[in-house]
Amino acid sequence: MNLKTIFFLLIFFQLIYLKGIAQINSKEITEKNIDDYLEYFSGEYPGAIITVIQEGNTLFNKAYGLSNIQDSIKMTSDKLFNLAGLSKTFTAFAILKLVENKKLNLDDNIADIFKGFPEYGRKVKIINLLNHTSGLKSYDPQKVILNDDILNYLSQEDSLLYKPGSKWKYSNSDYTLLVKIIEKKSRKSYKKFLEKYLFKDNLMNNTFLSEDFSQIKNLADAHFKIDTKYEVIRKQSLIYGEQGIYTNSEDYAKWDNVLFNNDSENKSLVKKIFEINTLNNGDVIPNAGLGWSIMEKNGIPYYWQGGSFEGYTNFVLHLPNSKITILILTNRNDSYDLLRLSIMIAKLYDKQLLIKFG
Repeated sequence: MNLKTIFFLLIFFQLIYLKGIAQINSKEITEKNIDDYLEYFSGEYPGAIITVIQEGNTLFNKAYGLSNIQDSIKMTSDKLFNLAGLSKTFTAFAILKLVENKKLNLDDNIADIFKGFPEYGRKVKIINLLNHTSGLKSYDPQKVILNDDILNYLSQEDSLLYKPGSKWKYSNSDYTLLVKIIEKKSRKSYKKFLEKYLFKDNLMNNTFLSEDFSQIKNLADAHFKIDTKYEVIRKQSLIYGEQGIYTNSEDYAKWDNVLFNNDSENKSLVKKIFEINTLNNGDVIPNAGLGWSIMEKNGIPYYWQGGSFEGYTNFVLHLPNSKITILILTNRNDSYDLLRLSIMIAKLYDKQLLIKFG
């Protein structure tokens, strides 16, 4: 080997080394930035888990703060959380799975599905429940315990708030009724249906429902802030549809892969979830996908879902152009603007987003 060859090899390996160092430094800078953003959730306070996923790969997964402030238990990235509003994404997927299996049609009305349901139900289609244009009255959470109670409540009503499909208005009855439709048409409980078509198929072995609460280990305890102090609470609700699914960041990454892996067998089903929905008059329903909100800023589309329930507040942001997902799980009821926080984190991974979002 001559000197010229040796020289070029030395230069080549030096460049490889410097590139590796630069990547390490870049990761450290990114982590430091996220650590700074999460100061509110750090130290001796109820905490959070931040997970960044891109095309099936977990780029970042870190826990902050405490899992239980009463016993000073540190948060770890394998802790389970009640997904709260993120549970709606599972419910919408389950309905579309039944449509795919020809057990349902999105234009089916609820009076035909539930025999004896009041006549007003003939005006309410499944698609109206999915995109919150049903006109159904919301139930009082203090007066119901199970999804059956909500079906009974709606069966005793005799009218709608407005003509279905004429406008968008959130109703907590929508997704809870979808659970009863899933059970009716699949002849399985909501739990058994999700286990068969989602959890087991995708090796989501750390995902449970509220009815399994006593068996759930490694739970991040929920916290309520009362005046200036946080208190640990251990409440559960057996009303499913838009809450009640417990999982951790590792299993959520598997769910993310189901939704956003272009090679997934569910590709056509997922496409339906993120289609633009319209009212009866043709107007686009602002932000409404099926179980997700769809928005756009400066030409960049983004999908999100979030919610708070019984001391858990969570948020997920997905950027379809860069295929980046930001998951934020927190075990407190007073989290601040998680959409803003998720975009701040996303900018660390997507420089185009930094330009477009400022």
